[in-house]
Amino acid sequence: MSTSYHMIEPITTLHDYAQPVTALSFDPVSDTLWSGTSVGTVVALHTIQGLRAVSFPVGGALPVKQIVAGDNYVRALGAAGEGIGSWAKGGMNKWFFRCRSTSTLTAFSNNTYTSNVLAASTTAPELVLLNAMTGNPIRVATSSSVATHLQFSHSTLLAALTDGHVRAYDPRTALLRENGENSVLAHSSGVQDLQTSGNYFYTIGWSIRRGHDFPDPLVKVYDLRTMRPLPPVPFQDGPAFIDILPKHSSSLVVTSAQGLVNVVDVSDYSNISGFYQLETTSYISSTAVSSNGSFLAFGDALGAIHLMTAIAEDAEPLFNGFEGQPIEWADAPEAPPDINWTESTPLNSIGMPHYNTLLLSSWTPQFLPRSGILSPPPPKIPPQVLSTMKMNDNIAYAALPKELRGRRNRVPVTTAKDQGRFRSGKGKRDDLELEALSIDDSVEEVPRIYRKVEIEYSKFGVEDFDFGFYNKTPYSGLETHILNSYTNSMLQVMHYTFPIRRLAKSHITTNCPREHCLLCELGFVARMLEDAGGTNCQGGNFCKTVGVLAQSQNQIELIDYGREPTEVDYAHMIQSFHRFLVDHLSLEGNSFPHNPCLIHQPFQEDTHSPAAAPITQLLGIDAKNVITCMSCKAVREKENMTHVVDMVYPRRLTPSDPPPATDFASILGASLIRQMTYKATCQTCKQFGAFSSRRSIPSSELPPVLAVNASVYNEDNMKLWLDNRQSRFLSPSVEVRGEVDGVDEATGVVYELRAMVVQIMTKERHSHLVAIVKVPEAEGRPNLKSAWFLFNDFVVRNISEEEALSFPSTWKVPAILYFERVDVRERLDYSGLPDQLNPSILSLDTSISVNRDENIIQHECLRFEELPKPGTLVAIDAEFVSMQQEETEYRSDGTNRVIRPARLSLARVSVLRGDGPKEGVPFIDDHIHTSEVIVDYLTEFSGIKFGDLDPHLSRYTLTPLKLVYKKLRVLVDRGCIFIGHGLSKDFRIINIFVPPEQVIDTVDLYFLHNRQRRLSLRFLSWFVLHEHIQTDTHDSIEDARSALRLYKAYHDFEERGVFDEKLEELYREGKQYVSVCYYSFLFRTMLIGHVRTGNHHPSQAYDQTQHARPFLLHRPRL
Repeated sequence: MSTSYHMIEPITTLHDYAQPVTALSFDPVSDTLWSGTSVGTVVALHTIQGLRAVSFPVGGALPVKQIVAGDNYVRALGAAGEGIGSWAKGGMNKWFFRCRSTSTLTAFSNNTYTSNVLAASTTAPELVLLNAMTGNPIRVATSSSVATHLQFSHSTLLAALTDGHVRAYDPRTALLRENGENSVLAHSSGVQDLQTSGNYFYTIGWSIRRGHDFPDPLVKVYDLRTMRPLPPVPFQDGPAFIDILPKHSSSLVVTSAQGLVNVVDVSDYSNISGFYQLETTSYISSTAVSSNGSFLAFGDALGAIHLMTAIAEDAEPLFNGFEGQPIEWADAPEAPPDINWTESTPLNSIGMPHYNTLLLSSWTPQFLPRSGILSPPPPKIPPQVLSTMKMNDNIAYAALPKELRGRRNRVPVTTAKDQGRFRSGKGKRDDLELEALSIDDSVEEVPRIYRKVEIEYSKFGVEDFDFGFYNKTPYSGLETHILNSYTNSMLQVMHYTFPIRRLAKSHITTNCPREHCLLCELGFVARMLEDAGGTNCQGGNFCKTVGVLAQSQNQIELIDYGREPTEVDYAHMIQSFHRFLVDHLSLEGNSFPHNPCLIHQPFQEDTHSPAAAPITQLLGIDAKNVITCMSCKAVREKENMTHVVDMVYPRRLTPSDPPPATDFASILGASLIRQMTYKATCQTCKQFGAFSSRRSIPSSELPPVLAVNASVYNEDNMKLWLDNRQSRFLSPSVEVRGEVDGVDEATGVVYELRAMVVQIMTKERHSHLVAIVKVPEAEGRPNLKSAWFLFNDFVVRNISEEEALSFPSTWKVPAILYFERVDVRERLDYSGLPDQLNPSILSLDTSISVNRDENIIQHECLRFEELPKPGTLVAIDAEFVSMQQEETEYRSDGTNRVIRPARLSLARVSVLRGDGPKEGVPFIDDHIHTSEVIVDYLTEFSGIKFGDLDPHLSRYTLTPLKLVYKKLRVLVDRGCIFIGHGLSKDFRIINIFVPPEQVIDTVDLYFLHNRQRRLSLRFLSWFVLHEHIQTDTHDSIEDARSALRLYKAYHDFEERGVFDEKLEELYREGKQYVSVCYYSFLFRTMLIGHVRTGNHHPSQAYDQTQHARPFLLHRPRL
């Protein structure tokens, strides 16, 4: 083996479409690479060609977290933490260990102790020693924190914990090592990877810088015997993975998320084996080293496995340097037996095959519920009764408390509530009763309107859900059935913070070059919420952009996969997202040096200096950080710009200290100044000593909008927020004083509270987020309790100011607060912000397709004189592709329930001229480019095929989604009348609201209200226009043109006074068609029966279907 590595062709056979490779492990005895997928499956890839073979699930539908391959086993753990399993290399499960409590598993050791002891960790937190042969637990010990990585050395069990410590445990007892040091703080914000070799161990992880998690740019080295640090290995690109190079115990393979690889000898820094850069366009998600170090494997987020090898190019490329054991392929299923069908063949010979093993329904104890209880537990006795209970002859007696009187033998009725949630169920109950049922508070702690709400799905889909039942205000809520919808509360806060709304709406009128821009998406959502006027909206495009940007920057903790465990702290999650969002808004809105000046200071000296980014002008706190050495009193100043204030709560360092101020204004002021002490080396006196740091900012330079993270992370902080009998902690306004040279200014500025994001926490530790907003448009309205509104996703309610500012118990936890500076509000100048979209975008050819075929292009862009005016008719139709499959729960009684519907994305939109000499000619026919993975092209219904949305393969006009959205936005703003069939669903998925007066839907034109059935476009075209459409697949131009002609036919029928007659005739024909289809189904069933029984010749049954043949050939579906 040579001393350097070179790259060979990557393996790309793991997925049919791009999905991250989440775990890798080389087989030590065969030419196999075991890989983990993002859907919880382990796949064996043979040889460097990556031949797919055995695959098996590890439990849960989340990514595979860890794989370890041995001589005769493959052990694996999924991110869902359901359990650790050991499988034979043919895919058969040997054993599966899962926790018996509510905790989940987080990690297990890559190696064993004395060849038969395996270590695992749980969220309890506990350390579990397992028998590696059977999976049975040997010993369970409590840990101080949850372990994320486990490694056995020759004498110690090392555990990397979530608090950043690495602790040494006795491998026989799982207790802390007693002789010598047993703990070291490796990384203050968490350990990312841990490896051990001989008497040393190596770690990489994160530290906190300016309130953010920051990857340490080095690999830390420690002596295992003394737990003392040794000189670290620098790695400026930010290490993400480390691996020990076999047969070179002092050599490490250090890999960054961007694909930079460094093979370094830690015993001799001058002997650097080399740096290598992987050719990947995404980020690295997993690594592995072969048993002899001759191969390195790196999985990326697009599903490719990059290989580097140290063997000569003329040598045979074997992973371990030898052929090893033969490849073990999965067993092929037995062919079903042939059955000779006769009249006497019994029906019970058909069905399940003969079997000699246990059926799948014979569940092993590992698959039973964790509680071990198969029936509902009996109701618990209230604690008020238990506290007064007395025993007499083994019989317990207790008086019924007053608060429980009148509630005995009462069963809540839920059927009425279910009926009211769907539009199809309206009329069965009046709205008043349903309203009382939906918001009436019960004896539970969390009031009903604050509880988590979920969309339910009837047989008519999500469009049948009665959102109006939950929102009777003119302010729109947001839907929840999309991923990353936890950001709904933050969207509402941003929308109703008027200066930010103006900036976002202005940004969408500019020529933003970014494909994924949060400020653009925020502007689109703001316009949609403004126009909707209380109709429910969907922030799907915004949530999708959040996921794309978070994943590209490796901030995976911001992505909500919809299956998080109970312990998710959404308050911490939304505050991290808050910083992420504001930083992106500042960057994306910065057009330096052409930024408009939003606020003009009265005594501003330089009026010609370029302005900062607009978001920075609104939220930026431009302070000086004054740093003082406590030894020599040397003072230095450092510029400090931040957009978000993290609240810092007071604490008494010693009992003799005076009690600190605990009112909100004092804590906010102290958090703004942020005085702190730390130790470092002074550049003046050259001594290592204490430093004091504090911000200095005048009151006049405080920002117009103050964004605050509440940072309530423990019970002591929460106690300050809770109401008491005398007063509340939070008030409608607060005075904030700046500080200059360590002295508080005599005058301050007044901030008014405008919005909050609050976490709602139930007793079962389930949490979600709501927004409490002071709506600007509601101020001064006399018929409201106040201008404060609660936005609980799609539930919107008007509440009083007392309720908005109150924190009665720990179920309501503050997360984010937004204040507006009162004296600056009227001085903000928005005149420099553009506010109109350029309509010439409709005249531009915006294709990004490399291989567009001009011969199949059907649209003609609008000329300048054709730009639409108010009332211009346009016909529109859209096609969609599926980005996520529908999730359905099947019950044991045969029923099912849709948990999450399929997530659709716009794939093609066609807009046609509705009148004039070019009536029916399309001026927009754009296929939409998407960088996300498409799971189903829905070709039968959309006409979209593989490659149509790829810039390198598409032959059509391919346009970014944001540009298409702007074109539709121009048409809406210029007052166009949209004609189409079933437009409400199309506009909802596109995330655009079109006023009802600008929509003409042919599904409503040709509809009798006393009939339940609505007619399809295909049937209407056949009956009214005598045309056959959608014969093979759907075409959006054809569908839009048919809808336009149906609209014209409607006007023709109305002018002749025959429309009502035509509509009745249409429904009669449709009813006859349904009847014929029903009898056709019976005839076909008879035909199959005749063929199966052999009693008659098949032609006799075939002749009976001829009467139905004309209908079947020429009449489309209703």
